[in-house]
Amino acid sequence: MTTHDRRIAGWLLAVIGFLIVFSSLYPFSFSLTGAEALGRFGGLPRAGTTRSDVAANVLLYVPLGACLAWLLVPRLGGALAVAAATLAGALLSFSIETAQLFETRRVASLADFACNTAGAFAGGCLALAIARTRRNLHTSRFAGLLRHPVAAALLFSWAGYRLAPFAPGLDPAEWSASFAPLVAGTGFATSAFLAHAIAWLALLLVAGRLAPGRATSLAAGAMAIVLAGRILFTGLALEGEELAGMAAALLLARPLARLGSARAASFVAGALLLLIAWTGLAPFDFQLAPDRFALLPFGESLTQYRAANLADVFLRCFTNGALVWLLVQAGRSVLAATGIGAGAVFAIELLQTWLPGQTAEITDPLLAVCAGGLIAIFERQGSVG
Repeated sequence: MTTHDRRIAGWLLAVIGFLIVFSSLYPFSFSLTGAEALGRFGGLPRAGTTRSDVAANVLLYVPLGACLAWLLVPRLGGALAVAAATLAGALLSFSIETAQLFETRRVASLADFACNTAGAFAGGCLALAIARTRRNLHTSRFAGLLRHPVAAALLFSWAGYRLAPFAPGLDPAEWSASFAPLVAGTGFATSAFLAHAIAWLALLLVAGRLAPGRATSLAAGAMAIVLAGRILFTGLALEGEELAGMAAALLLARPLARLGSARAASFVAGALLLLIAWTGLAPFDFQLAPDRFALLPFGESLTQYRAANLADVFLRCFTNGALVWLLVQAGRSVLAATGIGAGAVFAIELLQTWLPGQTAEITDPLLAVCAGGLIAIFERQGSVG
């Protein structure tokens, strides 16, 4: 690993650590009074959890474990680096869960601690797999996924957005009900169709990086998994706009390939940026007095728990990450792509301060910057050691 890689990984690790601590302890309403205060120390309660909480707590610590292990592999070797990253993640999680015992709006849980530790371990294993794959690219079965982990993360993020909160249903009646929107034929939203079509066009380019020569097959397989999940998971359903968007992307796959990878990436990046702007600024009824700009990342998710929060996080990660990734594939340097992507998203957020009903915040620009950092670390050519 070069000094440049270590510096970027160190800064990204600091950002990830800050986000974990901030999001886990916000709004910092601690209470240390009362006769029972000292009695709160000790073992964490065995509070119940949900599938969405499990997924969120595991995924929250995956980047932490990956960055820690990535930094430690050259010094400690693979196994010790993963062990150290897992231990560090466990210590951080235990400290946060203990602090949550005194935070009046948080619930400490042994299950959360276990999921966080599992996430740090998974992230460490992922970093080690990436490092080893770079040294054995021609022999690894997962060379495509591990050589381009950010591209793989984009594919998983979109699938996560469409399948969260990952609650399998065992009732055939629920499976049949998932077809109801198609049978009812309740209108067709053009904006939703465009969102799905552009997302899958981006994922076709992602598939081209993960499986050169088999991009369409990989994308079609991912589509089939998403559609199956929309049927088999509780609370989800098939949507006509999604099916049409998938079909449109597959029809455009060959014309897109003829453009060449750089031109195709530029085209899809432009379409994605227009979609982000349209979604963020519609219906363009600007007011004279601007509202505040929130500097709290994921402010709404932190202050008001909703079942849709996890899906929203997946969508934001995909949208902002895909924008930066596409700009890199179009030929921009990582720094330029990050600046363009984060700057454009930041400008849209600023314009939202003049739009009633919109919440302007720092979340999306920050995610774009994090995406650039991940690309700079994990998709740079060369070995890590």
